[in-house]
Amino acid sequence: MKSKFKKVVDAGDLVSTRLFLANEMLLDPRGKSFMEMRSYAETVFSNLYDVHDGGSFEENMAAWSEDLLFKVKNDLDFNFSRERLDFYCNLAKEVLKEKAAKLDAEDLKLAQRQSNASTNQEEYIYPYDSKKKIHAGITIGGAALTVAGLFIEKAAVAYAVSSLGIIGMAVGGYLLYNDRKK
Repeated sequence: MKSKFKKVVDAGDLVSTRLFLANEMLLDPRGKSFMEMRSYAETVFSNLYDVHDGGSFEENMAAWSEDLLFKVKNDLDFNFSRERLDFYCNLAKEVLKEKAAKLDAEDLKLAQRQSNASTNQEEYIYPYDSKKKIHAGITIGGAALTVAGLFIEKAAVAYAVSSLGIIGMAVGGYLLYNDRKK
């Protein structure tokens, strides 16, 4: 449930609560979030619904359209009855069923991505080729330091740089050897 909706309901703002409910079916015509929000609002507001004004609803589903959907949504501004809201909900599910199907497909893709990310998390963080490149880089860097140490004039610095280079080559070589064994 959206936190903004919960805050509006908890603040006792009946008009905004009704607007949130009516708008939710346009945003997500599957009705799952709408039903959760509606149930919450019903527990807080004893006066959530108006008495139905007696208006009739189009029963012929072939005549249901987006124009009718928006007309009924506007009618909710003047008479927020349980009957009108129920009709509006069913109308939105029918008229916006393509949007609902797209939302379902997006949810499925998101779930698959999250599933793949969680099951292969280590593979994405440290793929085998990347490890191999890092280990080769360590080895090459060590060799470069060793060669650079040969051209440094101060003996102590040359010794230190060459030693680091030799250690780098040894570590990199060891890591590459272990990668190759796998």
